[in-house]
Amino acid sequence: MTCKAPRRRVLLLTDIPPSSNLTAGIVTAQMCRFLPQDELAIFCVMNPHLQPKLYDDLAGIEMKTVRKPAELQRRVLRGIRVGRAGAAAIEAMRRIAMPRPLISQAIAYGRAVGATDLWAILQGQTMVRIAAPVARGLGVPLRVHIWDPLRWWLDAHEVDPVNRRLDLALFDRTLRQATSCAAASFPMARYYEETYGVPATAVIASIDPALAQAPPPKLVSDDNVVIGMVGQFYASEEWAELIAALDLAKWRVGQRKVILTTFGHEPPPTPVPEGHLRFMGWMDQPEVIRTIARDCDIVYCPYPFAPKMEEVSRLSFPSKVPTYLAAGRPILFHGPPYAAPYIYLKERGAAYLCGELDRKGTYDGLVRLVEDSALYETTALAARRAFLADFTLPRMERAVRRFLGYEAGEPCDT
Repeated sequence: MTCKAPRRRVLLLTDIPPSSNLTAGIVTAQMCRFLPQDELAIFCVMNPHLQPKLYDDLAGIEMKTVRKPAELQRRVLRGIRVGRAGAAAIEAMRRIAMPRPLISQAIAYGRAVGATDLWAILQGQTMVRIAAPVARGLGVPLRVHIWDPLRWWLDAHEVDPVNRRLDLALFDRTLRQATSCAAASFPMARYYEETYGVPATAVIASIDPALAQAPPPKLVSDDNVVIGMVGQFYASEEWAELIAALDLAKWRVGQRKVILTTFGHEPPPTPVPEGHLRFMGWMDQPEVIRTIARDCDIVYCPYPFAPKMEEVSRLSFPSKVPTYLAAGRPILFHGPPYAAPYIYLKERGAAYLCGELDRKGTYDGLVRLVEDSALYETTALAARRAFLADFTLPRMERAVRRFLGYEAGEPCDT
C-alpha cells in the first residue's frame, strides 16, 4: 500500500508581499521558498504607499493585492479638526465597515485557489480584524504569524484607548482560535504558548550559510573605527545616546577617528558631524553582509529601554542581528537586560552588552572592543559560531514547516 499525502494549498494573508526592498518582505520571501510554489497563494492587503520589489524566483506564486485601509488615527479629516472623540468614532466605524469587503474578497480568493490552511501575518489592526473571520469562512486551520506585539503597532498609529482595548481583545481571541503560531523569538513563542495554549514555534529571520563571512577577527585599519548600523532607527533614544557619547569624545577612540556606516531607506535622524557618516542607502542583504565584513569593525544594535516598549523588547527579535552575526563582526548591543536579543547574545557571547540607557557605558563598551584585541577576537568568533548554530536556512525551514503543519508522519490518503 502506498501512502500519498493530501494536497496542501496554503493561503498567505499578509500586508507586505515577499519583496527585496522591505525588511518584512525579505523574511516572508524566504519563508515562501520553503514551500512548493503550487502549494502557496497570497492575498495581500497592502498599504498603497508601499512600492515592493518582487522576487523573480517567486513569480510563479498566485497573488491578489487589495488596498489596505489607513491605520494611522488622525484628528484632522479633510482639513477639519475632529479631536480625540471624533477620531475614536471614525475608527469605530472603520472597525465595522472596512473589514467586511476585505474578508469577503479574501474568502472568495481562498476558495478559488483551493485553500486548505490560512497563514495570517497579524501585523496591525486590519490584519487582526480579518484573520479569524477569513479562516472561519474558508473552514480551514488558522496559523498566525507575529512579528511584534500588537500594542507597539497601536501606539505607533496613535489608536485611541477604546479601540485599542477592542483590538487587543480581538488579538487574544484570535490567538486562542489558532491552530499554530509562528513567533519572532523564543521568549515570544513560550509566552504565547503559555498564555493562549496555542502550539508556538520561533521563526527567526535567517540567511543562506553560503553568505556567512569570516573576516580576520581584528580591526580593519589603524586609523579609524567604523561602526555599522542596519535598518530603521525606532530605538531613537538609544541611538541619540550613542551620538551624544561620540560628541563628548570628539568622535575619537584614542587616536582613531570614529565613522558611522548606516544601511537602510533613511539616513540617521540625529545630526552627525561631516566626515563621520557614510550613508549607504538600501542594499540587498548579501551586499550588506559583505560590506560590513569588509569595511566595518563593529556593528551597533540599539533596543528600546522605554517602559511603553517593554513588551516589544522582551518578545521581539531584530532581524538585523542575524545579518550582523553572518558578517562575523562583534556586536555592540545597547538595550535592557530583559530584552530577547540581550539574553540570546549574552548566552552566545557574541556581543558587548550595554544594559543601561547611559552614554558613558555605551562609549566604554566601544572603547573595550577597540582596545582589547583578545575581547574583540573572542566576540567576533562567537558571532560567527552563533550564526552557524542558530540562523541558517535549514534551521529556519524546519521551523516554518512545523508551523505550517508540514510534519513527517501526518495523516495521509492511501
